[in-house]
Parts: sequence; structure tokens; C-alpha cells
Amino acid sequence: MKYPETQILAIAAPPLRMMRLISALVVATCAIVLVAPLSMRAAMLSDKPFVDLFAFYGVTAGAYGLLPFVRRGDVAMVAMWMVLGVGVAPCFSGQELSPEHMFGGMAGVLMAAGPIYIARLRQVAQGDIRLYRRRETEAGA
Repeated sequence: MKYPETQILAIAAPPLRMMRLISALVVATCAIVLVAPLSMRAAMLSDKPFVDLFAFYGVTAGAYGLLPFVRRGDVAMVAMWMVLGVGVAPCFSGQELSPEHMFGGMAGVLMAAGPIYIARLRQVAQGDIRLYRRRETEAGA
């Protein structure tokens, strides 16, 4: 019994699955609060596409930061689905689609996801490749 404080920390720490679920709920709530007003164009003070760009950049970057165990492709895919949802939502109130706002949202997602993929390409170019995928090694353990 060399380090008794480590046992106390292990007991007090919540399980990893619970932390992942809580962080996913926090990211989803923040995303909804940040992005929902974009679908109501009349409620916005400014009807400029750069508002969409910064909102989706913030949501995507926040998701990458708060959900480290979610695959990077999944985060980008969900963010793009959110862009589509926000872009199509005004149609339900009788408004037309806005290509400028859709492209602004897509640019925001790509601005957040781009550096992550570039960093991975740099790792592969340096020879940092794994023989097995992370999910395969976790299933075998």
C-alpha cells in the first residue's frame, strides 16, 4: 500500500462512460443553444453569412475539444448534418434556402475540422501509423 491517495481518486472518479455521456450532452446542448437562432433569420440582428461561419466553427471546435473519444470523422459528419438542418429549417416557415448561409456554415465546420485532418496527415507522413485500429484493439481486450 504505497500510494493510498490513488485508491481514493479511483473510487471518487466517475466511470468513463458516464463522463463521455455527460460531455456529449453538454456539447449537444451548447450546439443547440448556439445554432438554433440561425434557423430563425428574423430573430438575428445581422443577416450575414459570417455569423453562421463563426457559430459552426465554435460548435465544431468545441465538440472536438470536449469529446476526445469520439472519432474525428463522426464529429465532422454531425456538424455537417447540423448545417443542413439549420439551412433547411427556414423552409418550414415559408422562407427560401439561403446558399450563402449554408456555405458559411460549411466553411465554419471545415475551418474547425481541417487542422485536425492536416495534423493526422503530418503524423502519417512522419511514419506514425498503427497496425490496428483503436476500436479493433479495444474489442479484443
